[in-house]
Amino acid sequence: MQNELVNNILESISKLNLLELSDLIIKIEKKFNIAVEEEKPEIIKEKFDVYLSEIGDKKINLIKVIKDITNLSLKESKDLVESKNALIKQNVNKIECEEISKKINSAGGKVEIK
Repeated sequence: MQNELVNNILESISKLNLLELSDLIIKIEKKFNIAVEEEKPEIIKEKFDVYLSEIGDKKINLIKVIKDITNLSLKESKDLVESKNALIKQNVNKIECEEISKKINSAGGKVEIK
């Protein structure tokens, strides 16, 4: 008897169109107080921005490293080093971020990756 009832309900549900089925699902959730949490896909960031957070005490060496990384002129590299939280490079992959970070750390500076 119970199996027959379930089969009849499933048969009736299978005759519904998508809008009716959606409405039925919403009503079932409300009637039986069912909270359905949607799974949100985890967003994996692939591109990063590298900022200079600290200069350190080897400013001249840092300017040379920044010049090599950014292909800026010596004056532009100096201005970048002297500005607070300057954007060094934008939209770079993780491997390049690590390489930039190592070069800047070896020159006495520190980076922030966002």
